Amino acid sequence: MKLPKVFFRKLLLGAVLVALAAGITVFIKETLDTRDPEASLPIITVRYGDEVFAPDKEVRRAGWEWSFFLTKEKTPMLSIEDVPLTPVEVLPGAPMNISFTKPPTQLRVLRAASDKPTEYLELADAGDGVFSTPTMPGLYYYKVQAEWRNRGFIQYYFALGVHELMG
Repeated sequence: MKLPKVFFRKLLLGAVLVALAAGITVFIKETLDTRDPEASLPIITVRYGDEVFAPDKEVRRAGWEWSFFLTKEKTPMLSIEDVPLTPVEVLPGAPMNISFTKPPTQLRVLRAASDKPTEYLELADAGDGVFSTPTMPGLYYYKVQAEWRNRGFIQYYFALGVHELMG
């Protein structure tokens, strides 16, 4: 009857050591993440055909709030006037795709209602990150708002220059 008692002691000791290792791992990750919080945020990818928009040039992060295990970090939310954008030249009605390294629980893609990007309208068909470029030539401003449940949110801006099709 001693064998089961020894077995359960070893099993309990193993469980305690695994829990301790998991706790230490979470503590180390929290420490690293809070030292450089921006490096731990999900990364956005905006695609136009085979072209991937350049982060921090063509797609600009304009503020975020993120909850780590023990702390919450955030940056101020910027308006589009505070964010220099390089418009990407696209064809009318072309497919666009927005994705993240960690899929958000909610994704909103909004387009400026006019050539002055102060008021935005949500694209009803872009909740999954897939939408089409406008069919009319012009300069269009976009705002992307992504949210991760119990973690936080990030906001981005980008601009598209739609050209007429040459016949």
